[in-house]
Parts: sequence; structure tokens; C-alpha cells
Amino acid sequence: MANSLLSLYLSLGSPASARRLLADIPRPDAVTWNTLLRACLRLGLLPAACRLFDEMPERDVVSYNSMVAGYVAEGDLAGARNLFDGMARRDVVTWNSMISGYARHGDMENARKMFDVMPERDVVSWNSMLDGYAQAGDVEMARLVFDGMPKRSIVSWNVILALYAKLRDWRECLGLFDVMIAEGNTVPNEKTFVSVLTACANLGDLEKGRWVHDLVRERWDRLVPDVLLLTTLLTMYAKCGVMETAREIFNSMGEKSVPSWNSMIIGYGLHGQSEKALELFLEMERDGPRPNETTFICVLSSCAHGGLVLEGWWCFDRMVRFYSIEPKSEHFGCMMDLLGRAGLLEQSENLIENLQGNVSEALWGILMSASQTQNNIKLGEFVGKKLIEMRPTEVGPYILLSNIYAAEGRWDGVEKVRKVMEEKGVEKDAGLSLVGSREGGHFINESGASAPRNDVMLCMLGEMSVHMKQPSEGSNCRKRSPSAP
Repeated sequence: MANSLLSLYLSLGSPASARRLLADIPRPDAVTWNTLLRACLRLGLLPAACRLFDEMPERDVVSYNSMVAGYVAEGDLAGARNLFDGMARRDVVTWNSMISGYARHGDMENARKMFDVMPERDVVSWNSMLDGYAQAGDVEMARLVFDGMPKRSIVSWNVILALYAKLRDWRECLGLFDVMIAEGNTVPNEKTFVSVLTACANLGDLEKGRWVHDLVRERWDRLVPDVLLLTTLLTMYAKCGVMETAREIFNSMGEKSVPSWNSMIIGYGLHGQSEKALELFLEMERDGPRPNETTFICVLSSCAHGGLVLEGWWCFDRMVRFYSIEPKSEHFGCMMDLLGRAGLLEQSENLIENLQGNVSEALWGILMSASQTQNNIKLGEFVGKKLIEMRPTEVGPYILLSNIYAAEGRWDGVEKVRKVMEEKGVEKDAGLSLVGSREGGHFINESGASAPRNDVMLCMLGEMSVHMKQPSEGSNCRKRSPSAP
């Protein structure tokens, strides 16, 4: 009875009451000592716990387990291992503490060694190994552990589902969830639904997402529907374009996080409701949390999709001046997309100049796309040369620039690109040949093998530019294959 009261006082954070009670216990037993030991460790007082451990007249496996766990919690794996090695008797809890400690600190080699030699394993042992490999991003080993588990808990399923979601392997995530439901041995919880709904959102699988939503409703009374789960749910509907349902969930939330607002803003923007996106941003400024840099990516992207040029400039200026958020490449990319769609290419160029040369390839790509949409060959030529400067030994930028010349019938430019490629040995390394003609510039794979994916994408971009200029003509960029004419 006294030990139970002591534990209660300590758990409630009442050391004075615990001290008075301890004074009335004539002969503290092992349970009393262990209760005090755990209390010290729970408060992070490892040095005090060590002194108490040294003074204990009798130590049992519970005492040792508490200390091993305490060392692990403090990141002192050497201290934990030293104590572990000195134990006369260990149980599965002792082994699990060490395995968990190694796994948590990324030492999967030692974790594996302990796991392999431990005399008895439980689901916690397996979960520790699974989580360790998952944290390390080692999906192959994580899956081996998961598939080899004699028994799985909800923790096991959540770890593997979250891993596939983290790796953006959405289909594998949903496939495993189907297996989990079919087996019927484990009841999904909030963490399960977050991973699965994230997969549905990124695949745009509305039918599956609605089915998962129904499962959430069925278990609503047993769930703790926190902000993360509700945000993931509304994000799924927003990405799938069902904005009315997304807004209903958003409005029902007692507490809304910044990601909740961001998901709604970008949802409106991507699905043709840019003005609603801007209205929601203004509402967020007025009644919600402080916007972050991601918020401005969402609102600027929404302005770009809706052609809201002045509003986009206002948001960009507000981000910098009022919120003191330093623009990143994503923000500049949104602005260049906004200006490019509106045909304001000169302003896009000025924006790039303000970056003081620190321009990523992605930003140049956005400007290139805008130049082709607006049929600005001069700008396209300028950007093409910049891309060559960034990737002088890769064939893709040369393909793009040559097709720009071909679209204008500038065969001298096509020939010049060919010569530069020959001088730099690019054609030989890439295995591609440029064939210039009055009908256009063709890039043919001499070996019949597939060209690198980036180069093919750039090649297709160049082909599209030719089609925009000469819609009645055939393709100007192709690979030689057995089926090609």
C-alpha cells in the first residue's frame, strides 16, 4: 500500500508528499527503491539515479532494466552496454532496451547483432528493428523484417506504411493497407489513416480515399481525430478537386494548423478557384496562424494558375516586407510562372537578374516554357544558352537550343550547335546525332538505345516548340527504333 502511494505521489509530481511518506516506511524494500529509481529517470536525473542505484542494498532485474533504459534515453549507449554486460540475469525487456537504443541512434549493425543472439523475442523486439531500418531509409531490410514477423501489432503496420509514404511509394502503401484490412487482425488508428490518406491524395485516388474516409467514420468514436488526421483528410479531397467536402472538413476543425490552411489555399488554386484561394489567404491573415514560406508558395502558385498578376505581386511584396520571409527558388519559380503565363517576359527576366546569378535550372526551365508559350524566340535562345552553360557536357540543352533554331528555320544556328557539340565531344558521349535539314532538326540515337530521361524530356520540349510554330509539320525530334519509319 505504501509503495503504491509513493508511486502515485511521484507520478503526480508531488515530491514533498513522497518524502513524508518515505520517512514513515521503516524498511524500504526493492519495490520502494525501484519506484524512486524510476521517478529519478523519468525526470531525466540520471546522475541522481546512478547514486541511488549504487546505494541500493539489493538490486533485481527491474532495477537494472530501469538503469539501462535511463542510459539509453540519455544517449549514453556505452554506459547502457557496460551495465548490460555486467548483468547476471537479463529478460526480454533488457534486450529490447539495448536494441531500441542502438536502432534509435542509427547503429543498426549492433542492433542486428543483439537481435540475432537474444534468447527470446517479442513483438517489441521486431518493431524496434523495423523502426530502426525505417528511420535509416533502408526499405529492403525493413520489409524483410516486416515479412518475417511472427506477429504484427498496429505499430508494425504504421511503421511500414509510413515508410512507403515517406518514400512516395504510394501504391505499395495502399496495397499493404488492403492486406492489413483483409487479414482483420489489426484495427487501424490515426497514424494508419494519415499514411493511407496521404497515398490516396498523391495518387488522386478519390474512390479509395472516400472508402478510407468511411473507415474513419466507422471508427470515429474510438479515434482521436487530431489536427494531423483532419488536415490529411481535407488535403486528400482538395488534391482530388472535391473542394466542397474539403471545405466542410476545414470548417469543422476546432483547431487549424498552418498546413490545414495551406492545403485549402493550394486546393482552390489548382482547381480553378484562384480568387477563393486569395480570399482564404486574407482570412488566414485575419483569423488564423501566421503564414509561413509554404503558405506563400501556395498562394503565389494559385495566383499564377488564375492569372492574378497584381495580386501575386502584392503577395510576393507582402511576404518580403511584412513577414520578412526571404524568397526561395520556389517563390521565384511561382512568380516567373505567373509573369510568363501573362506574357510579361521582360519582368521575368528582371526577376532573374535580381537573383544575382543564383538561378537554378528549374527556374530557367520555367522561363523557357514561358518563352515558347509566348513565341519569344530571342528569350528562348538566351535561356537555351544559359542551360548549356549549366550543363555543358550533357546533350539535352543542345537539343533544346537546336530545336529553337529549327522552329525559326535558322539552319545556320542548327549547324553552329552541331559544331559546338563536336568540339566538346558531347555528341559522342551522349550517343546522339543531330541531323539538320529544312524540315527541322532531328536527334537520333545511333545505338538504338534509349536516351537519358532528362535529355528525352528536353527533346520533347523542343519538339513542342516546333509544333507551336509549325502545327502542320511532323515531329522534329525522334529516336531511331525498330518501329520508327
